[in-house]
Amino acid sequence: MKTAYPVYMEADVVVCGGGTAGAFAAIAAAEQGKKVLVIEQFGSLGGTATNGLVTPVMHTHMRTDPQCSYIQKKLVEKQLKYTGCNEKGNMFDPLVLRLALEELCVEAGVNLLYHTYIANVEVENGSVTAVKIVNKAGEQLVKGKMFIDATGDGDVSVMAGAAYTKGNPETGINQPMSLRYILGGIDIPKAGAFLRGEAERTGLIGAYCKEEDPYNTLYAGGVASKPWALTEWFDAGIASGELEPMDKAYWQVFTIPGRRDGLAFNCPEFFENIDATNPDDLTISQLKGKKAIFRQLMYYRKHFPGFENAYVAEIAAMVGIRESREIVTEYVMEARDLFAQRKFEDMFCQSNYPIDVHGKAHNCSFDGIEKDEARPWYDIPYRSIVVKGLENLFVTGRCLGAEFIVQSSLRVQHSVRSSGEAAGIAAAMAIDAGIPAREVDGKKVRETMISLGAEYQDI
Repeated sequence: MKTAYPVYMEADVVVCGGGTAGAFAAIAAAEQGKKVLVIEQFGSLGGTATNGLVTPVMHTHMRTDPQCSYIQKKLVEKQLKYTGCNEKGNMFDPLVLRLALEELCVEAGVNLLYHTYIANVEVENGSVTAVKIVNKAGEQLVKGKMFIDATGDGDVSVMAGAAYTKGNPETGINQPMSLRYILGGIDIPKAGAFLRGEAERTGLIGAYCKEEDPYNTLYAGGVASKPWALTEWFDAGIASGELEPMDKAYWQVFTIPGRRDGLAFNCPEFFENIDATNPDDLTISQLKGKKAIFRQLMYYRKHFPGFENAYVAEIAAMVGIRESREIVTEYVMEARDLFAQRKFEDMFCQSNYPIDVHGKAHNCSFDGIEKDEARPWYDIPYRSIVVKGLENLFVTGRCLGAEFIVQSSLRVQHSVRSSGEAAGIAAAMAIDAGIPAREVDGKKVRETMISLGAEYQDI
């Protein structure tokens, strides 16, 4: 017997998840004149970039570094207003990004519903008709014409019956997870001088800071598999018992625009209990992560110049997920597409970001495949965000249709933002034309993005 739940809202486009991709999808659809609702589990937008503290936006490794998004430009303008990013917007303060995304959504007329989970999906005749939500008001339904799965893990797609893959096909294991954090109270010029000095003393890379501009240029990072500028410091901490071997496994730090005493850390990283669809694993990562963060803080205070008065300013509310499910879409990008730098007629995003599988070396070539030397990048096609087997469901972000190796490249923020924008515009087109998602012309989606200000390289 089917339970009759009250209907919270009926919308043209229902965006499930208000992370980076979801926010861009919602803004794009609303600016196409559609009634849009975003359902988000946290109390702010931005997902991994904000609640996960994942900064910066990585470079595309293309000559012009195209962001393939018109909303990106609006977002940078907003962030600059609050001195929360650099001129290009690739370095940013996660707190300011939360505010900027929220303002853009409100200005576009997007309806926001925070602190709400999606518990189930209703499907009839191959179309999603509603999602069941759960929050303080109990269980309700949200009905819509088009749905966008921006959950990051493909939750809605899986509940709707879509196929998916998960983890490294050789092992079935997902990429490592991290719990990121921000420290305040740091003497940035002093810390930058320390990093420069260690790089010069050891002759190793992995620590950098311009003396004339320490607040915007400080960077350090390395992995345990090869020596880098601070290797000796971590080895000494492990030997003394102040640190554990996991603290050395992966360590990375960046400056934050607008925070003249703060640094963002991309660690600690975990190689066990890393199934992002297992709530026990997520819980364990939070428990282990907080202990590691304060252990590292104590070591910095005692041994790293410039860190004497450091304190933990923020710990990510979200565990940093690199990979979980990859949803089967109308076209699933293959490793050959990446290696051959393949171009697609229905492309919405370009990228040359490298393969980035943490903790494992991969054979990154195929015999007999020639790269596009004249145009050294790959395209992401529209068909990779249309969920196969469902008439009105898109999937955006890091779980769009791609093999494990390809996903390790396209999971970065410029790609997922572009995927959300493309999905939002395509959803509006599908509604206007009264056609399934798969019948929308991906080339026209890109043309619309360009007409609104999205920039691409050499097209």
